[in-house]
Amino acid sequence: MTHLRRRAGTSAVLAGLTIAAFAAASASAATPTAPAPAPKPAGPTFSVTPVGSSGALLLHGTPGRVLHGAVRVHNTTGHTITVVLRRADVRNASNGNADYDTSSGSGTGGWLRLATTDVRLAPRASRDVAFTATVPTTATGASHYAGIVAVDAKDLASAAGKGGKKRSFSFNRVTRQALPLTIRLPGPLTRSLALRSAAINVQPVGAGLILNLLPGGTELIQSATIRLRVTRGSTVVLRSTAGLGQLFPGEPLAYRIPWRGKPTKGSYQVSGVITPRGAAPISINQQVTFTPAKAAALKQATPALPGTAASSSMPMWVWIALAAGAAGLLALLITVWKLARRPLRPVA
Repeated sequence: MTHLRRRAGTSAVLAGLTIAAFAAASASAATPTAPAPAPKPAGPTFSVTPVGSSGALLLHGTPGRVLHGAVRVHNTTGHTITVVLRRADVRNASNGNADYDTSSGSGTGGWLRLATTDVRLAPRASRDVAFTATVPTTATGASHYAGIVAVDAKDLASAAGKGGKKRSFSFNRVTRQALPLTIRLPGPLTRSLALRSAAINVQPVGAGLILNLLPGGTELIQSATIRLRVTRGSTVVLRSTAGLGQLFPGEPLAYRIPWRGKPTKGSYQVSGVITPRGAAPISINQQVTFTPAKAAALKQATPALPGTAASSSMPMWVWIALAAGAAGLLALLITVWKLARRPLRPVA
């Protein structure tokens, strides 16, 4: 004999589970899933090393002379590849260290001439590529810096082939190796660093304090440490301790320190010290101003995202669906409890 209470209880439980499953499925569908792990990048297909030395390239000469050197290009794969070689000027990267610029050749990189720029290599094969460096008769200073950059031609072709008229962008992994080259001329080796100015700038990522530095002398600075604080009145609004890599003489560097939060209009005092390795320290004592124009530019560059304050990892409607499902499940459980307390009535 079947009882009404048992039927009602079974139906209520099934209905509750259905609503809960629907709400969970909706939340699961709306919640962004973690992206699939990216495939591990393949190792480099080639190596470039100096011929005749184990470290960086170093040539000694005098103004007007033609200097000679060579690099060895080795194929590390089991298939044929082509390696593209380019001469490069050396600039200061935004955090110090070398930034190899192959676009112009207006600096010391323009002194170089490579015997070939396209090196085709059989599997596991190597080839020596000669180059010359013609020192201008007007060259001064004890040290000049350049580089030779190598790229797998297949990487370049792949990156170029992904262009088109589609309004989208993609990232291409291009393996690039660079050999630094130092050309040493007669003269004393000196190092210096100057702070030309400081300012607050605005970028899409937010505001930042810019230190415009100019390394000088006749030899690169291996590293430098920056310690500073920014104050308004007696309030410290920013503290920073940072390290810089190699600084090349004659190449300016705009070093950016991110501003925590948003600056307000007015003037700030910047104080501290920059300690370059092997050169005299620099005292920082400057005033920077955040103008109304910069405040407007910051507001335009970093607009508030709609729904930022109320949003989380799931949209609001998902939370509403979950709350409705929970309320429905609670109501059905109460109904089951009430039916369970009624007297049993047989069903024919």
